[in-house]
Amino acid sequence: MKSAGRNIEKEILKNAIKIAKSNPRIAFYSPLSSAVFNYIKSITPRYSISNEIAKIVEKELSRKYPKLTNEVKKLLRKK
Repeated sequence: MKSAGRNIEKEILKNAIKIAKSNPRIAFYSPLSSAVFNYIKSITPRYSISNEIAKIVEKELSRKYPKLTNEVKKLLRKK
């Protein structure tokens, strides 16, 4: 399989999925993002920063790495 000009290495992908299943959280440093999301959370009832970030990141991953994203989705559905 190819992704971003590279072949997708199945064993590495399986290991990445195993890690993701045991620890699905990711974190990054961004005062700008934090301020924007916390402002929206302050003015929007029942707003979930985590859900919003997941939607944004997953959409961008699908755009930037479509083959890899599709393969991960397929493997995540298996179990």
